[in-house]
Amino acid sequence: MANENYVRFTLSDATHVVVKKVLNNKYDFELTLPNGNRKTFIWLANDEQQYTDRKGITDGLIDEAVNVFAGLMSA
Repeated sequence: MANENYVRFTLSDATHVVVKKVLNNKYDFELTLPNGNRKTFIWLANDEQQYTDRKGITDGLIDEAVNVFAGLMSA
């Protein structure tokens, strides 16, 4: 079943991204990495712009996914 609420795009490292709007300004991201592993997260549109894990290491994939998505939404 196709859902028009999904946005799909690919990151620079061939990671496939699917984004679904959950609520106003709240989005569910699913990243499928080239090796088949998946990473999911929720993003609030008014959230901070740098994303780190528990150890304080910046997650470049999440950063790129949010930036590409924000660019698509503002276009």
